[in-house]
Amino acid sequence: MSKPTVYAIPVRPHVRQYLLCIFGTEQPWPVHQNTYLGRVVRMKAEKQPFLQVRRPEQVEGTVVQFTLPTALKHYTITSESARQMGETLDKFFSLQFIQFVLGHVVASQNERSAVRHFCKLYDINPSDADLEMLRKVYRDYKDKVLLKNGQAHFLYDELGREELQSDYAIAS
Repeated sequence: MSKPTVYAIPVRPHVRQYLLCIFGTEQPWPVHQNTYLGRVVRMKAEKQPFLQVRRPEQVEGTVVQFTLPTALKHYTITSESARQMGETLDKFFSLQFIQFVLGHVVASQNERSAVRHFCKLYDINPSDADLEMLRKVYRDYKDKVLLKNGQAHFLYDELGREELQSDYAIAS
């Protein structure tokens, strides 16, 4: 049986550290089609015509590695597809980060503490991702989405926090 081909996706260092905590530190990751990463890979994998042998291109910088499922052994990942998957994983990181910080801020009203907890939980080195840059990701989300949806009171005043706590209060 032949060894599966290893593909590399270029990602930013803090996204790589996050993905290592989520998907495991053993690389290359064996990708299964029924997982999030498998769906991303399946969308970008291209069929090799006439079973041509194509070696994956070398990617420089910070990467995560994976192997394709056996059902896709005659498929390949181009460098453009790998770059687009890296952008998708970066967006995945941003969404997960926003949800973590949103929950922490609703409970504690402290954005900086939420960002520090996220970085500590996923062992993200502050030199890889500037904490202010990460806080800006959350601030942009807060300004664009929550203000337009009329839900900003959950984050900007005590009334929203009291309202949220009363919804989850246990009657004794």
